[in-house]
Amino acid sequence: MRIFGRALAVTLAAALLLAAKEYKIGYVDTDRVIAKYEAAIEAKKELDAAIAKFEAKADSLKTDYEQAKQEYESQQLTLSEEGKRAKMAEVNQRKQRYDSYLADIYGKDGKIDQKNKELIAPIIEKIDSSVTLLAADEGFALVLDATKAGIVYSQTGLDLTDLVVDELNREFEPVAPVSTGKQVYALVPVYNSNDQAQQDRVGARIRDFVYDLIRVQSNVDMVANAKVDQELQNRGLQTQQVQQDKALEVARALDADYVVFGTASKQDRRIQFELSLVNVRLGTLLKTQDGTANRIEDLQEQVGSVVRVLLAAIEKP
Repeated sequence: MRIFGRALAVTLAAALLLAAKEYKIGYVDTDRVIAKYEAAIEAKKELDAAIAKFEAKADSLKTDYEQAKQEYESQQLTLSEEGKRAKMAEVNQRKQRYDSYLADIYGKDGKIDQKNKELIAPIIEKIDSSVTLLAADEGFALVLDATKAGIVYSQTGLDLTDLVVDELNREFEPVAPVSTGKQVYALVPVYNSNDQAQQDRVGARIRDFVYDLIRVQSNVDMVANAKVDQELQNRGLQTQQVQQDKALEVARALDADYVVFGTASKQDRRIQFELSLVNVRLGTLLKTQDGTANRIEDLQEQVGSVVRVLLAAIEKP
């Protein structure tokens, strides 16, 4: 059975690869979309607040029940038989009220389930609509859900997650004047220069760290990584090391002011990387900076140090 299963998986993979030559197949990580979508974040806050209220009521009912039970246990030696029966009836009544409330709140189709469906339904609908529109705009014939499909590998440019998040969050962007004066950054994928770096996705991690570090700077806008990847794919560069001239071409096509590109390698636990920052408008290299992390846990900190050096190379107006 295992051999048959593997053979079937290989057959399906081959079929998808053949189909991919004629049709573009992309994917979206819906868990990541929900984690970054502002409406989903607000919905989770609302759900958490509702759950907190339900739990507070449950705690109050539990306290009432435990108090009645404790009173019965402490008084049963002094109570008459009729008094015991009356007190035990009160204990059972409070226990039943508590159990009934728990079932009403936490049970199947309970109040928490109902509140979750009420909040999540419009969000899922918006996500599905956004994916459909983006797929049509970008020419994708099929879009998979990465949280269900179990995608192990994909070429650069097939991940639509960032594009979907950016599109969904447009409604939450403040109304800006015609000229924002913001500097636009594009990040080219950091090239993994050896097998170990490729296997551990070191370049992708560095790119994500750089993205998060730059986007929180003042007066900065980021080109979604998915848009950069798509532009690279359009130029046949998705699997190649991108040098300065090609990075400039891609950044200019995306109307960016600055572009970052680089390489990474890993030997045992030690990671070495190099990042470069280019002024796209002037076509000049502003700074190249090396970084080293002795273990993967130190990578984010070391990337942060390198990014600060790169940003310091930009002349302030």
